[in-house]
Amino acid sequence: MLKTIQLDKKKHDRNNFDCGVDALNTYLAKQASSSDQRSLTKTFVLVDSEQPKKIIGFYTLAYTTVSVPGGFPRLANYPHPAPALKLARIAVDKNFKNHRFGEQLLLECIRKTALAAQPDNPAAVIGLFVDAKEGVVEFYKQYGFIEVNSDKRQSLYLPIKACVEVALAMEDG
Repeated sequence: MLKTIQLDKKKHDRNNFDCGVDALNTYLAKQASSSDQRSLTKTFVLVDSEQPKKIIGFYTLAYTTVSVPGGFPRLANYPHPAPALKLARIAVDKNFKNHRFGEQLLLECIRKTALAAQPDNPAAVIGLFVDAKEGVVEFYKQYGFIEVNSDKRQSLYLPIKACVEVALAMEDG
């Protein structure tokens, strides 16, 4: 059975993960755990309960502040940077490509973002942001992400309301 859980360097084999991108492989092997321990990020890994050490894929979330994107009337007059979650990294081991594990990781990330909209959550966010790598903008757009005018490369945004809708659909489906 597949499950997404928080990275644990004592339980997960970070060194043999290979998504084909050295920077992502190095981050998982050498930096993710330390970043988690310092409360800078949280990294979640997709594993199979039959091989719990083997990392199929991972994603990393971090809090950030952003300029309020245009086109959202509820936020139009908000003069300060707004709190958001950022999908900092996402990758699937190349041995597991073409099995929709990237989609599974993204949906789980969106579900976690939706938790920020719950009344008992101590902090709020306006949504989920990602700076998409070249060639994957359309992947995010098919899940409702919207391009944001930014000086950054290909920044995309999924409003918190859309995150909640995706999370509810996941519960129903």
